[in-house]
Amino acid sequence: MGNQQYEHATDDVVEETGAYTCEAGITKTLNKGDKFPSCPESSVVTYWKHAEGHHHNSGEPVTESGTYIDEDGDELELAEGGTFPNCPKADTPTQWRHAGN
Repeated sequence: MGNQQYEHATDDVVEETGAYTCEAGITKTLNKGDKFPSCPESSVVTYWKHAEGHHHNSGEPVTESGTYIDEDGDELELAEGGTFPNCPKADTPTQWRHAGN
């Protein structure tokens, strides 16, 4: 895949409803089950990542498998269907984001 911070490519299936930003910097809300579109600006194949500020809280369901990082830098591989855990170090509620964002 292209740039490592971009997790999804045009025509990949959206696994989690939310805001995504393409390589041109355009952010769109995409729904689970849709396909990632071509670039809205140039209409060419592109890569997408979760928009800045996209996060999950401890206790919420994991809707997309992947590597996540918490507020103090702990990284975990989490599987779809699981639950976002508390901070591995402090065992307190935390926020998680996709690693690489």
